Amino acid sequence: MKSLYIFAAETYDKRPDITGIVSAFIVVFIDYITGRQIDFPILYGLPIALSAWKLRKNMAYALSVFLPLIRLAFLYHWSEIQPFVVTFTNISIIMFSLLLYAYLIQRTAWQTQKLKKKVKSLEGFLPICASCKKIRNEKGEYEQIEKYVSEHSEALFSHGICPECAQRLYPEFTHKP
Repeated sequence: MKSLYIFAAETYDKRPDITGIVSAFIVVFIDYITGRQIDFPILYGLPIALSAWKLRKNMAYALSVFLPLIRLAFLYHWSEIQPFVVTFTNISIIMFSLLLYAYLIQRTAWQTQKLKKKVKSLEGFLPICASCKKIRNEKGEYEQIEKYVSEHSEALFSHGICPECAQRLYPEFTHKP
């Protein structure tokens, strides 16, 4: 069972379009089996959410339109057709709801991805040498603080010399007041 879950997760990461289509077929099959009793096929949200979360906007919107249309075809197959106005209204409401759902999930995923890139921060204790100020990395090796901070955050460094160090290192070029 665990290997099936791992396979599904890896497939979703590598091929979200395929995962969205396969999950849509599964949901349509479940919808067909359950019959007319479920008026709003809530499971349609699953393949739409899977596609929208991976920022496959076109796939999510296409599923939001085609899944209700497939449901409409099922209604004709089940011979349980309501008046056209009622059927059209119900399908339109379902499509609108699913399109809005896809938009909101896609927007949330986009914002989450943007925040993950922006909020790359250093946390916790940083083991630093008291003498040379090098930081010990995850491999146990010591590296320059600038390199470590640049690799673990979005910070960049520019180098200069503070007045005290300039006086100590280059006294002939500094003017002591």
